[in-house]
Amino acid sequence: MLIEDYSLRDALWMTTITLTTVGYGLVKPLSVPGTYFTIFLSYAGLALILYALGLIGALIVEGDLFDLLGRRKMKQEIAKLRDHIIVCGAGRVGKQVIERLKKERTPFVVIEQEEHLFNSLLEEGVLAILGDASMEEVLRKAGIERAKGLVSAIPGDANNVFVTLTAKEINPGITIVARAERKESEAKLYRAGADKVVSPAIIGGQRMAISIIKPASVDFVDTLVCVEDVELEIEELLIADGSVLVNKDLKNSGIREKTGTMVVAIQREGKLKPNPGPEELLQSGDILIAIGTRQQLQKLEELACGRCKI
Repeated sequence: MLIEDYSLRDALWMTTITLTTVGYGLVKPLSVPGTYFTIFLSYAGLALILYALGLIGALIVEGDLFDLLGRRKMKQEIAKLRDHIIVCGAGRVGKQVIERLKKERTPFVVIEQEEHLFNSLLEEGVLAILGDASMEEVLRKAGIERAKGLVSAIPGDANNVFVTLTAKEINPGITIVARAERKESEAKLYRAGADKVVSPAIIGGQRMAISIIKPASVDFVDTLVCVEDVELEIEELLIADGSVLVNKDLKNSGIREKTGTMVVAIQREGKLKPNPGPEELLQSGDILIAIGTRQQLQKLEELACGRCKI
């Protein structure tokens, strides 16, 4: 437009056919400066196109393009999560949490700060976020407002305290299970807002002692909570308001006869009643802790939820 006094439309047309190497013809003859400018524009456009193609090729060869597309898809999947679990830390403890959540088919997302652990999670197809779980923006990316639970399994008690405080501040109603390395840190984690504090060292030591004293008992418990591909499972089931189990004692509830499951404990108003007697009266809101096969537990779930009649 400046050199040849073209209109905007003609200048745009000439530039387009030059850069695309179509070259239909001149709108009008070019002056000497216009000719040199067209030569420069042609080479510059060709160089830009070659550079762009090379960049795209490098991204494809190095896998970065697929990685970027994969991370974008992962962000979209995380944004769709509701009532999920957030696992903070994918180390030795966090890895066991992840495997159990996979087995239970519970939706979850992992926050991991170490890049090599983060990349290994991506290779396994696990929804994950690279970042510091104690940062508010990272927790929000994991959907902390929509999550029903959070497991803080980061090394270092101070880190877990900070994660707990931040998570409770954003979502006061979320259930938090935190890892404690030292016994004296448990009280601090509870004050920070943790609903349950687990010390792998203490539990591991106690289990080792019981394993040597009562090995058969430990093996049985392992089949319920640790071993994969076993017939028996343990489950928690809430008795709904419309359930036929309400106001019936265990003996006359028909649970054993109709489902084949065994109720080993009842949780009522936050208190646990292990090994309830046959005269124990079931109430709405009770949580039954039962043992049975998957099919048997599904039958009990139908009774507890009020979808079946005895």
